[in-house]
Amino acid sequence: MIKKQYTGSARRARNIIWNAAGRYDFDLPFMAFFPNGKPDNYFNMAAGLVQKWLDMPRLWDFFASYENDRRADEFDDLLWLGLENCVYEKELEERPILRQLRRARGEEFFREQQQLSRQQMEYQSMTVYTQQEYRWARACGRKAPLLSPREKRMAAALEFSGSLDTSGVLAAMEGFLRSFFRWQGPAESVPLRPAGALAKALLRHEHKRRDRLLVRCGTGEGDHDKARAQRHSGLGRFVGPTAEDEAYIRAVFGRCSLSEGERRILENELCVGRDQFCRLWVTRGEPTETDDRDALEVRESAARQRARNEAYFAGHSALIDHSVRALSTRLETVLSSYFRHLPEPSRSGRLRSEVAYRLPVLNDTRIFLRSGEETEQPLCVDLLLDASQSRMNSQEVLSAESYILAESLRKLHIPVRVSAFRSLRGFLVLEQLKDWSQSDCKGLLRYYAGGWNRDGLAVETLGRLNDSPVLQGRRRLLLVLTDASPNDSTPMAGEGLGLHREYEGQAAVTAAQEAVRALRASGVGVGAVFHGNTHNLPNAQQIYGHAYVRIQKAGQLSQGVSDLMLMLMRENVPLR
Repeated sequence: MIKKQYTGSARRARNIIWNAAGRYDFDLPFMAFFPNGKPDNYFNMAAGLVQKWLDMPRLWDFFASYENDRRADEFDDLLWLGLENCVYEKELEERPILRQLRRARGEEFFREQQQLSRQQMEYQSMTVYTQQEYRWARACGRKAPLLSPREKRMAAALEFSGSLDTSGVLAAMEGFLRSFFRWQGPAESVPLRPAGALAKALLRHEHKRRDRLLVRCGTGEGDHDKARAQRHSGLGRFVGPTAEDEAYIRAVFGRCSLSEGERRILENELCVGRDQFCRLWVTRGEPTETDDRDALEVRESAARQRARNEAYFAGHSALIDHSVRALSTRLETVLSSYFRHLPEPSRSGRLRSEVAYRLPVLNDTRIFLRSGEETEQPLCVDLLLDASQSRMNSQEVLSAESYILAESLRKLHIPVRVSAFRSLRGFLVLEQLKDWSQSDCKGLLRYYAGGWNRDGLAVETLGRLNDSPVLQGRRRLLLVLTDASPNDSTPMAGEGLGLHREYEGQAAVTAAQEAVRALRASGVGVGAVFHGNTHNLPNAQQIYGHAYVRIQKAGQLSQGVSDLMLMLMRENVPLR
């Protein structure tokens, strides 16, 4: 939130700070911005009030004392919460309007959290987020989140009293860091990662993410063009998932549907090379008993999102039913022209000249061919849904679109399986929303977004889950509903002595492209239904080639998907 740098919006932020301070003759060590780059007017005013009431050079010296600590950004955000409370209490009597401004800032916090693009919400410090959520929920009259005893003590400690002078504030800041982070002062600060390739290669610090799955209700209006992608931090020596991480994944997503032996075999085949830090978790979402507070919160949030999906489905039922009819009709036309009925001997139809002699010699009138009876379509379809945090604002739409696709295929007696994928704490989680044998597609309304997305490994994993009898003798198609922006917190392992790379950007797109190419080589037709921002279109083109369609509104679904499936079926691939 607080940045020690200027941006293109710095002029307005600077004027707010100077106006609150009542003076214009000082440099600005801090300016406040939201994650999307928008100036945070309230906190800029608070920064000006700090200049007015406290000795900022002394405070600045304290901030500088831990600037080489890798936790510096986290310390800044937490301590500014304390400073905000202090100057708020000091200034409130003189400016009663602060109470209203503070409340507005609280409402703005929750609006901005809904608008975070990409994996920004997953990437931020959970300690900071919890304290911010608690502070602003109380400020604007919302129900405050449940806190652990330690979090409650931390929240109380961050309510720096307005009666404190500069020395008192400095003592409170130092006491806070020592009590909750075991900070021992500048000499004992945990150093920043050294610059340079050689230094990074020799770094002793263990880089270990502790992602917590956040499930938040988005706007339901889809992503906005030019949404900003969250960049990753630098890398150190990475350690793969631990038993603690696996316990968390089990508590959140339910038991693994594969046996331990099956999972290990799959991991030995797929979690190699750049994915060697990853593990796999295939689940049907069957809940397990747990007292894990985070897991229980996820379940509650997922239930709320399902209710939103169901409300959206009910409110658009006429449009959804129309879309199902339109898509199934177009698919039936496509399939009837592609899968021709097997011909059979007949007394009328197209003459078989090679056996025409049988009519006068043997009195056999069955020397013609006609189309045979209707046969089951030798086709099955996998739907793979990106369920990462970047889909937060499209959850209701995506659940409805996946229902339309699955229900249309079901009406044509084409087996369809629907899976959602996300990654968290080094695990690629593949959640089965509908199995081949299930006829009810309403289970797709339990789709929710949260986590990261490792597209390449997800495609490879689903491609290996091919032991169902349904697949025998059928052409298999895979349709990926995606925004074509793979991004994961678990890095890609370097080759040989090479450095690890973040799973993002061009490297992640290339990894997904190679996974799609390999699956196609095995005989599976792979295409994408692109539902994302314009600036990610080149990624979709690179990963899926010509085999993708862009869907921007429901009316495009029937024609786009039917054309895509016809394109995939025309490819020269063998039946499995």
